[in-house]
Amino acid sequence: FPVTILVVIKLVDPDSITVELTPIGRQQKLYVKDISNNQVVAGGSHTPSYFYTVYGERCDVEKLEVEIG
Repeated sequence: FPVTILVVIKLVDPDSITVELTPIGRQQKLYVKDISNNQVVAGGSHTPSYFYTVYGERCDVEKLEVEIG
């Protein structure tokens, strides 16, 4: 049962997108089926119920350099 999540990725590097799916209620088998064309397609149980968070790196600014020390 795929569900489409629309995402605006014009400011995001499409290769950096990750998605976190958290089931609501009971345990469910959730997965990301596809990320393309400004859309994230999630799949899972017959009637999936979940929260989602989409992460991505902005492509309109310089990369953040982390200093370890």
